[in-house]
Amino acid sequence: MKSGQSEETFVNDSRNTNLSLGDVWYVISQKWFDRWNRHVKYDGDHPGPIDNHDILLNAEISEVRDEMLENIDFVFVPLECWSYLVKKYGTSSENTAIKRQVIEFGEFSKQLKIDLSGVKVEMVFGEIKIKRILSKSDTVEHLKGLMDEVFHVKDTERRLWLKKLPNNYVLLKNDLDKLENFTLSGDNLVIILETKQSDGTWSEKYSSAAKVQTNFERNSSSAFGSHNLNHRSMETDTISTRSMTQANLTRSISGGLVGLNNLGNTCFMASALQCLSNIPALTQFFISDAYESEINEKNPIGNRGDLARAYGDLMKQMWCGNSSTVAPRHFKSVLGRCAPQFSGYLQQDSQELMAFLLDGLHEDLNRITNKPYINQEDAPENTADSVAAQRAWDNHKKRNDSIITDLFHGQYRSRLECPDCMKVSKIFDPLMYMSVSLPRKEEKIREIDIIWLDPERRRTRYKIITPREGQVIDLLYAAEKVSGLSADRMMLCELSQAIIESTISPTQKLRDIRDGRYSLCIFEREPQLPVIKVYNAYKGYTSYLKYFGNPLIMQIPKREMSFNEFVISLTTKMSRYVHLTEEAVQSEDSLPFKIKAVNQFGVEQSHDLCDEDDNLSVHMSSGKPVAYIALVWDMDAKDEYFKLDECNAVDYHDSYRTTKARKNEVLLEDCIEMYCKQETLNEDNMWYCPNCKDFKQASKKLDLWKLPKVLVIHLKRFCYSRHWRDKIETMVKFPLHDLSLKKFMLSTDQNDIKYDLRGVVNHYGGLGGGHYTAYCHSVADDKWHVYDDSHVASCTAEKCNSPSAYVLFYTQQEGSRLNGSSNGFEPMDVN
Repeated sequence: MKSGQSEETFVNDSRNTNLSLGDVWYVISQKWFDRWNRHVKYDGDHPGPIDNHDILLNAEISEVRDEMLENIDFVFVPLECWSYLVKKYGTSSENTAIKRQVIEFGEFSKQLKIDLSGVKVEMVFGEIKIKRILSKSDTVEHLKGLMDEVFHVKDTERRLWLKKLPNNYVLLKNDLDKLENFTLSGDNLVIILETKQSDGTWSEKYSSAAKVQTNFERNSSSAFGSHNLNHRSMETDTISTRSMTQANLTRSISGGLVGLNNLGNTCFMASALQCLSNIPALTQFFISDAYESEINEKNPIGNRGDLARAYGDLMKQMWCGNSSTVAPRHFKSVLGRCAPQFSGYLQQDSQELMAFLLDGLHEDLNRITNKPYINQEDAPENTADSVAAQRAWDNHKKRNDSIITDLFHGQYRSRLECPDCMKVSKIFDPLMYMSVSLPRKEEKIREIDIIWLDPERRRTRYKIITPREGQVIDLLYAAEKVSGLSADRMMLCELSQAIIESTISPTQKLRDIRDGRYSLCIFEREPQLPVIKVYNAYKGYTSYLKYFGNPLIMQIPKREMSFNEFVISLTTKMSRYVHLTEEAVQSEDSLPFKIKAVNQFGVEQSHDLCDEDDNLSVHMSSGKPVAYIALVWDMDAKDEYFKLDECNAVDYHDSYRTTKARKNEVLLEDCIEMYCKQETLNEDNMWYCPNCKDFKQASKKLDLWKLPKVLVIHLKRFCYSRHWRDKIETMVKFPLHDLSLKKFMLSTDQNDIKYDLRGVVNHYGGLGGGHYTAYCHSVADDKWHVYDDSHVASCTAEKCNSPSAYVLFYTQQEGSRLNGSSNGFEPMDVN
């Protein structure tokens, strides 16, 4: 740690260090890190020794629990920071240290990440078994060296075997192969060390079993050729998988439990693909080659079948059972050609990808080769809903008939009513997924500082609860309630370090405050008096001003004030952290700083602050008041007189520790109710009334009529308007089983239908980025798993319910209408 650097600054700066390939970082429990934060920031209780027990599954091998999330469950720190913290605070046990390596990922756009999960390796030599967590980027050569050291066989001729299944082994021949190429999703990587027998020969135990594996590969050669199973993760751009047989699929143990390599910001694609892959009827349709006969190459709005073929090939790779990871390069390439918005390697929206993919597969597999023109009209008045709905569905099927239609398409009724003539329009439209809004939190917690007129008081930090929608005056009243400072004596500003970026009017909207970009600060002031904003700066070795410390405000009385009076008032204002002698403030020449006029951006102005009588001139020649000045310090004087730590010191009010967000949960049923709720159209989305011959703000009501076999529900967490955007982190509680939409159905024909959850796309982080994962219920082992790019691990079903849930995939329960067996691998009739 550098001399003079605070512990908090050192730790935070070190955590922001750029990653370097091969570097070692350490994992620390967020619970302990929070205690440390309170200790260094608020002078709280000592955090005690570093304790990681809450995030460890197996402390002996430093195995971290599945689904731990950075900055929620744990933080990463580099070696230097870890060493400092251990030296100062110690550790709770010998097994506390969790070190992980920086690895490279991405097929095209290479990126670095810290390998949290690693690879769980069980090393076997005779009867001895030792478990370790190694890095995915470790090679067979590294593993050999480790096993040589552990089992003391360095100078012995030996070879390594990968145990794939009971009595099924693969010889590891290539020392440069990485461990990530061999891992079975969520399982141990079992590596057996074999040495020659006393007679100088190899045992038949493993080599004979390996021949069985070779025979199995030969049986599957029509699908993949006779390559060795340690071939890297099925990474060929095009693989002839269309002749894969049902027998080959049913032999697979790990089929479908396959990670998708991140090609560079492709987690959005991987999460959607994993959920669709775990829709049994859809996947069976592709891996059984049923889709081949339905490819429509002549559809002018299709993709000549390219997208369907690429998707089918990818599904077969994922369900063949021969690999734990697949690199979806060919699919990504075809996707980019079919939809240029998904080309390249920028982060995209998973729901938008899912919507395009389903629509693209539908057009590639549309059984209708010549679509008839159908004029969509309102049903005649007094037409029964059942008649109008069936007519609309029949018309839809005349133009749209595919496996996607069979599984994903439903129907809803849209009812519009003119507020003037009461004209009613009813239209039945197809539904492929439901995008439901989330009730927004009505309140928001804000962090705010108050800088007082009393020069002896440190700035005080508060946490206050404000309305999410409202005016700034609501924030000022909330601050008044906790601080006792009257709202009419407050001047609210946005600060950027030592600069006041803007002053916020009480009548402004709260949504206009730029959360996260600037800090909020209230300056206590006397009403009606002019305000001058004062900064501290130095020039260093350049001609540009560099600002430091906290800004403050000076208020000038209406009478004339001499320059000397102003300086005395100013230094009195700073007396808590600036200590000057009486002689130093007698004249401008004796001051350790120069007073310069600057603009709101801190750029020096040429205006002279004093008039001919040495009175402070608070107006420029233009008549505008001087709003900003800078005290430009001499470098040596700054170090001698200015106590920066005291200037920046903050007192924390009790509200900072006690104010917490109220628990905010809604039910999925509430969101669907909002989706179906009657609303009045706004002025930007008015309806043309054929009776009134004018656009009207009609009332609109949606009702469900026909339910699909696979129900996709998109939770609209991202909100946009002309002036602001936000992500809603509300927890939506949704059922794992027995979802019923009976109360939202206008038709009574399908009231007995219930759904079970099949998959969830999760989004972590904020707008314009973040990370996507998926939870899916797999037919391979009838268990729930978390899919995080190339990593797959088992999990409990309860994990699915989280504030990160973004897209939900439900399938109808057996006995409703979903074709196929429970495992999804029986032949099914899609017509």
